[in-house]
Amino acid sequence: MKKHRILQIPPVRFGIILALIVGFIAILAVPFLLLAGAAVARMEQPVQGISWLFYGGGVAVMPIACAVAGFLAGVFLAMVYNLAVRWTGGIEVIIDDPS
Repeated sequence: MKKHRILQIPPVRFGIILALIVGFIAILAVPFLLLAGAAVARMEQPVQGISWLFYGGGVAVMPIACAVAGFLAGVFLAMVYNLAVRWTGGIEVIIDDPS
């Protein structure tokens, strides 16, 4: 078994990975949000003050907005990790080497 330490995370690459993950989760959430919106629209007394066109547009833009937010969060988190690794020594990963 070998011990390895993660001493640096490239911020842009980590941001891209997190953007893809968060964007994909947002795409999976869109049908549920549309179903919830349809259920509210079918109520006898619909909720006042919300434009359903704006709701549909917001749901359509949500995966892109979530991906951008995921990218920014990923870059920020990688930068914080790279700063903190100077004091902590990094995350230690133990890998089993079969050879």
